[in-house]
Amino acid sequence: MFISPVTVKHIERYHLAGELIPEGSRVLDAACGSGYGSAFLNDCDYFGLDLDKTALEYGRRHYSGSFHKIPIQQATELGLFDAIISFETLEHLDDPTTGLKALLDALKPNGIMILSFPLNHPDTIYHRTVYSPAKVEELLTQCIGDRTFQRKYYYQPKLKIETLDHMLEESAEVTMTVVLG
Repeated sequence: MFISPVTVKHIERYHLAGELIPEGSRVLDAACGSGYGSAFLNDCDYFGLDLDKTALEYGRRHYSGSFHKIPIQQATELGLFDAIISFETLEHLDDPTTGLKALLDALKPNGIMILSFPLNHPDTIYHRTVYSPAKVEELLTQCIGDRTFQRKYYYQPKLKIETLDHMLEESAEVTMTVVLG
């Protein structure tokens, strides 16, 4: 059986989110895809947001929560959230600053946000911005404004999956996950 290293990394990030987000939280998963990330959260009020109609329909059939076809820039239409997750999303936007500001506007005071960025990713077709740690920090500084967040950083060059008992590697690409809380 082949399991894509990209999928494994996403699962690891959702696992981290499940550990950090308190039970019962109102959670927005921006760019949720099929919504499988909802299965890693502990009895949360899950809202998935994506532009892919087919993925959202799949999520509605297979996972709990609500799924919405709206752009990130309109996230506040769904209300305010205790936690927001957005994995490898902002690099796809023409204006990541507007996207991140919209997500921050949808986050309750004292909420937690978990973002991930591929670092130095060579994709110039789908990625509008190539991120380095310094570029991520620049984006965060530009968008956060006067809000105060404690920041934690996680890097994933490769992952050990206990049940598979071997290492999965995805070239030299590294993913940076930022937790704001």
